[in-house]
Amino acid sequence: MITKELINIIKEETSIDLNNKDVINCRDREFVEARAIYYTLLRQHTKMTYTKIGQSIGKNHATVMHAADALPFWIQQDKSLGYTYERIQTRFKQLLGGVEVTLDNYARLLKDYRELKEKYEGVNLLD
Repeated sequence: MITKELINIIKEETSIDLNNKDVINCRDREFVEARAIYYTLLRQHTKMTYTKIGQSIGKNHATVMHAADALPFWIQQDKSLGYTYERIQTRFKQLLGGVEVTLDNYARLLKDYRELKEKYEGVNLLD
């Protein structure tokens, strides 16, 4: 799912695992910022609601809204956070391929991919 892919990108870029329950509840700055990046990118580049974004990571919609609203101010104060955000956003956009992703769209594309993979798995194009 697209949320898992974004969590993996964030983990690779920041070494922060948003799947870890201790990280989800930690109030240390770097963990709060990683979660804010997650919320912001999902909100900007998918049609996920604040509620759905929060549910994906065990938070409520108000927490998601607050962090997403605060992130631009944090980036103004911390240029390295801005660079991290840009790297993650670039990779996330590449993953999305410039296509607006919804959960329905993603599920349909994944199903189509699996059907095509199964159909052409035994075909040898070099013959």
